[in-house]
Amino acid sequence: MSEKQYRDKLVQLARQEGVEQTNLSKARTSAAKHRAAASAALNKISRTTSEAMARSHRRAAETAEKQAAAEDAKAAKASVKLAQLAKDATTARTNLEREEKATARKVEAQRKQTLQAATRERQVEKAHAREIARLTRPEVRYVHEVRIIPEPKPEPLRVLYMTANSEMNLRTDAEVRGVQQAVRGSLHRDLIEISYRPSATPEDMLDGLNDLRPHVVHFSGHAGDAALLFDNGDVATPEGRDIPYDLLALALSSTDTPPALLILNGCDTLDGAEVLLDVTGTIIATADSIGDLAAATFAARFYAAVASGQSVSAAVKQGKAALDFMGLNEGWKHDVLARADINPETQVLVKATEERDS
Repeated sequence: MSEKQYRDKLVQLARQEGVEQTNLSKARTSAAKHRAAASAALNKISRTTSEAMARSHRRAAETAEKQAAAEDAKAAKASVKLAQLAKDATTARTNLEREEKATARKVEAQRKQTLQAATRERQVEKAHAREIARLTRPEVRYVHEVRIIPEPKPEPLRVLYMTANSEMNLRTDAEVRGVQQAVRGSLHRDLIEISYRPSATPEDMLDGLNDLRPHVVHFSGHAGDAALLFDNGDVATPEGRDIPYDLLALALSSTDTPPALLILNGCDTLDGAEVLLDVTGTIIATADSIGDLAAATFAARFYAAVASGQSVSAAVKQGKAALDFMGLNEGWKHDVLARADINPETQVLVKATEERDS
């Protein structure tokens, strides 16, 4: 039944309850009236009353008592109906609340879809504006000696891999070990360099951006749709440090070479990550909370695919498949966000040696 049907049913039950309350009140009033009449008839009998009149008064009292008993039966029947109506109303209200919650979930899902569509539209508009600006920029030509300068060879893929576990309840160390093993067994293992930063602080991230100039920045740890939880770096009293996404965007943009890919392997990072798209073109995030095993399995399979020359989109799909193979039912949680000018299906981070030398 729909919400409207449950509401209509509650109105109908309330109307029936009103009728039964009226019937109950009338029956009780009538029963009291008949009992009063029976008592009055019996009170008319005295020592001076003739036997014939006494019999008449007793018959009147008996008749009144029978009528009172009949009204009592009506009252009892009305009470039973009222109890059943109250039970039916409770059931209808419970079902109505369930339908209202289901409707609220659908409305929220639609709101998120609308927001994502609006975000994608804004990205397309920004890309179009950038292209218009590029095409209208004046071109300056210089005439001088023409020299053929060879293209610099691509560098190995550099990954800044940060983990934070101030609450000491995550297996981020096991996750990194699994990633390192997966990369060592991959086709182009010599073309990817992973720099591991355990118990990472925000300052560690800035140092990593300066020292490594990474192509990929990876964070594994506690997170949410508003912030990432870094470490405070204290050995005696470790605590988390919330870094909101807008502050994270500022940090990632504070380098001349922002990362091409950002991976937020924590819980509920998808909604908040959109603000980072102006800094890094591709983001991998999660749409819900995720367990240790799922996070570690996805990371290992993702980097194995990347180190084998697969595109970012294909690597994410392999990570999702690995989770579903294990029966974890969490493969749907990882997703890819990309600017309008970037296609994750053609974005290859590690290329074969012969391709890189060509």
